[in-house]
Amino acid sequence: MSAVQEAVRTADRPWPQILLLEDEASVAKGLQMILDEEGYRAVDLAVSGRGALDTFHRKEVDLLIADLRLPDIDGLEVIKQVKHDRPDTSVIVITGYSTVDSAVTAMKLGAKDYLSKPFSEDEFVSAVKGALVTKKEHPVEAARSIPEPALRAAPLEPDLHLTREDPAPVDRLMAELRGKFSGTPEEVIPMLQMVQGCLGYLPENALEGIARLTGRPAAAVFGTATFYEQFRLTPVGRHVIRVCRGTACHVKGSDRILREIRNRFGLSPGETSPDRQFTLETVACFGSCAIAPVVVMDDSVKGRMNPANTCQCLAEVREQEDAATPDLPKKK
Repeated sequence: MSAVQEAVRTADRPWPQILLLEDEASVAKGLQMILDEEGYRAVDLAVSGRGALDTFHRKEVDLLIADLRLPDIDGLEVIKQVKHDRPDTSVIVITGYSTVDSAVTAMKLGAKDYLSKPFSEDEFVSAVKGALVTKKEHPVEAARSIPEPALRAAPLEPDLHLTREDPAPVDRLMAELRGKFSGTPEEVIPMLQMVQGCLGYLPENALEGIARLTGRPAAAVFGTATFYEQFRLTPVGRHVIRVCRGTACHVKGSDRILREIRNRFGLSPGETSPDRQFTLETVACFGSCAIAPVVVMDDSVKGRMNPANTCQCLAEVREQEDAATPDLPKKK
């Protein structure tokens, strides 16, 4: 550690020190706002890999939140240098160009989490809290620090409300996994990613199948699925509604949109309707500030929305589906 870094390691320094490496200004602003709302005040912003490394070498950093596609240095190279110089720095990857290879590489380098854009506000906050809870805290809070092995150890009977999916699609997926992977324990994460990519979430019987394929205890596979915020253990709706919480959208009323959806449809961010018709999520920023507030319904971007026309869109989807399947019983 350099003399400058040693000088800033004082008992009264703000904890945690967060370095946000993101070259898209609108996304960075939205993430900064979320961190500020959660009480994280000591946040530095870097828009390039070299800028991030310069900040890292000038001051102590507890958490690096790093995009992978940057204008100069590849984000994975930045993470590699950071973890080499100070292995105790926690790292979260955020990327709009996620691949299995980059996810595996990031985890091997020591990243605590890997989030694919657009991710929800809840996913981002959970990832930050999860990454920091294993980091050695400010001396005042050191007594409350939790050792990493305690977090990674999964109970034999996890306290999870898991869903079992229809066996047919799960059996087909397991057959595909057997053909694609050799079944080593290191392949658990890419297997989980493939299952979630096909089903939208990780049902209990798929987790059990992966445990059998890799020879890992079921509790260990459950532990991996719950440790990384990229994985979803609850079913996703047929229609995913994402409401932007970026600065421009927030100022122009995205919170009012969320309240109206909750009042009319009984949905809060992160929830799926009982009939699996809708899933509601919030996103840090879509980068479409000029048409704020922005709501994305499935892959359709809708700008300049308000509570009334947003709920009208959801009501129309519900009416269309009800009309298309009049004889099917509605799920409770």
